[in-house]
Amino acid sequence: MPPWYAAPVRTQTDAVLTNLAAAAEAAGSSLADAVQATVYLASPRDYLDFEDVWRSWFAADPPARSVVPGVVLPWPGARVAASMVCLAPGSALERRAVETTEAPGPLGHEPQAVRAGQLVFLSGQMAADESSVAPGAACDPRFPYYGAPATQQMSCIMRNVAAICEAAGTDVMNICRRRAFHVDLADSVYSIQEWARHFPGDKPASTTFRIGGPLLVPGCEVLLELVAWVP
Repeated sequence: MPPWYAAPVRTQTDAVLTNLAAAAEAAGSSLADAVQATVYLASPRDYLDFEDVWRSWFAADPPARSVVPGVVLPWPGARVAASMVCLAPGSALERRAVETTEAPGPLGHEPQAVRAGQLVFLSGQMAADESSVAPGAACDPRFPYYGAPATQQMSCIMRNVAAICEAAGTDVMNICRRRAFHVDLADSVYSIQEWARHFPGDKPASTTFRIGGPLLVPGCEVLLELVAWVP
């Protein structure tokens, strides 16, 4: 019998979530206490099957989530991997979803953010609306050499992030951790300049990755996973 990670994506997703549930239970918590998840997919083509299984596990109150496609996973045949942050056993922290009409709605089954106590976990941010690259975040195809898509996309992302932070009771200046996933690391030179413009003082802790393929929204060049602090 082949290992589970050689199975179809739906079976793999169910196995990954079963393992995460067991780990949370061993720590005295549960997936119902999850506040943030990072999901890695081998291909964006796996997303719809993955999403269907995810919804069955989180019928209500899903955690904030970033879905990172184009990742080479370390086991032959593996299509999905995930990590989660759950509240500690007996935590008195209030957990609530954050929603605002001042930023695009999430692409899938996740809130724009989850606030847990004084931390805000934002779902993955791209320069996209519900179906495509957001207006103003791409160069005019008639003038492809005018403008910098990476800069424009980061500017769009930060406008949305500012709205979500405000709805959560905090501010962009209180972002404390960033993970940036780039389709092309050459773009990071431009996007980091626009990112840094929002932090004239101390910058958040940051890690930058290159993924091996397109993001879930074709044309988007960068995905941000952010955590902010509420004073």
